[in-house]
Parts: sequence; C-alpha cells; structure tokens
Amino acid sequence: MINPSDIDLVAFLTRWHGAPQSDAQPMTDEALRLPQPLREWYGLASRWTKLTCGENRMVTPSEIHMDQGKFVFMKDATGDWVWAFGADDPDAVFEGIPGGELDRVPESLAEFLKHATVIGTLMAADFRRLGDQVPNEALPSILAPMQEISFGGWKWPDPGYRTFMSDNLIASVGPAVDPASPWLNRSGYSAVRIAGIDLESLEYLDADTTVQWIQHLPDDEG
Repeated sequence: MINPSDIDLVAFLTRWHGAPQSDAQPMTDEALRLPQPLREWYGLASRWTKLTCGENRMVTPSEIHMDQGKFVFMKDATGDWVWAFGADDPDAVFEGIPGGELDRVPESLAEFLKHATVIGTLMAADFRRLGDQVPNEALPSILAPMQEISFGGWKWPDPGYRTFMSDNLIASVGPAVDPASPWLNRSGYSAVRIAGIDLESLEYLDADTTVQWIQHLPDDEG
C-alpha cells in the first residue's frame, strides 16, 4: 500500500495539474488562525487554480464556522454533508450532517487534506471513466497498474470506498447501487471511477468488454 505520508502534494499537483499558475498569495488574518495543514492547503490552492475537491467544496477561511463545537471547513456539493476540525484538537477531523452529530474520521487533518486533494483531482481530471456496475471479478485487472492508498476512510458518499493510484492513474472503488433497490448495495458489483493523466493511460481498460464505461473527455465539459 501507499502510505499517505509519502504523498508529496506539490509533486502530485505538478504532475496532474502542471506547474503552479501563480505564486502563493499572502495569508489572510482568518487563514493564519487555522491549523497548519489547512493553512498549507490554502497556500497550495492559491498557486494551482485547478485545485478543487471535486464534488466537494472547501470553504474560504472567512466562511469557516462552528457546528456542534467543531469548525466546518468542507462541504459536499449539496451542503448536506460537512467535514470539520476539532476546536480542542485541531488535528482531529469529523464528518456528518450539518447540525447533527459529527463522527470522527479515522484520518488526521493532514491525511484528510491529501485524501480530499487526490479525490478532487480524480473527479476533475480531463480524462476519466465511470463504471457504476462493475463486476467484482473485473477489479483485479482494472486495479493492477495501481496501489491502494491506506487512507483511513470516510462515510461519504458511502462507507467502504477505497482509493488507488499510480503515476498515471487514480481510482476510487466503492459499493454499487442496486438498480432494483437504490437504497441498497448490489452484491458482487462495485462502482469505479478512474482518471488518467492522458487518454492513453486509460486504453488498457478496453481489453475487458464486460465493463460498460461512461467516458469523460475535455470536450464533454459544458
């Protein structure tokens, strides 16, 4: 497995997003009061204009607010799920429904921010595929070029998601939705999202014709 501590975010972002688009911007007073890993993340975000958290949104330092005694710094696309760091232990990360009980994530803040950055890159990459009903017997060949990253894991969007990576690929694998019962998982199948640093990186997936992929290319956007 890949240890999250071995992921150099500057090298990762340079590989996937190119050279920084600007110099780091000065920290605002609000940002300077944040835990160091979060300050560093905002510094990276000011250098890479493409840096996002995919379907999730990292709020600006001035928007960070308290919920259940914790400081919310990231939300999902609909605002129905939030992540927060602890007021008493800023290295602890919590997640859950806004206004409800927030459960601790088994990741430190630094690891969480690497996890969010990798997933954000996967979701926003120019070349990516989605297989929402992938037979589990196809997973070994799909994941063969990559190693799993030993992230602690989130409950969003469902428990059980795993993340894999190589120099040219990123993938997330989680439970597939049962088409007949959308509130249940489909036994024997997984949902797979996979991004390539270029189109050629994904061509090996075409060898298995049993998997139906939805392909996203730059021309697909908007």
